[in-house]
Amino acid sequence: MTGSELIKQSLKILGYSDNGGNTQLSGRVMSRAVSLINLVYNDLRRICGEERASVSSLSEELELPEKAADALICGVAAYIALSEGDDLMQAVWSQEYQQRRTALSEVDEIEDVLPQAY
Repeated sequence: MTGSELIKQSLKILGYSDNGGNTQLSGRVMSRAVSLINLVYNDLRRICGEERASVSSLSEELELPEKAADALICGVAAYIALSEGDDLMQAVWSQEYQQRRTALSEVDEIEDVLPQAY
């Protein structure tokens, strides 16, 4: 997914754009889009155990596991809502982001072992 696609999806889940991606906010959002993306992107890369990486343009490809990509959309949506002063949508998407972010750091498999005395 590119940064541009990410912004479009985030605007769509916020209800700020129609199905064609048209929005009244695009100029304001696009002027700070790279900064918003980097905030969330680096946080998720750290959780996934990857090195920090920043994007410098919206055409760059964002490399994250699929589960983290879903969280990325929610996180960017929360920051867009915050920057627009939309408290309700910011609260909704922040909570969703935190839930998905937490799920990334959970252990998928628990190893069954016998305790050993030392």
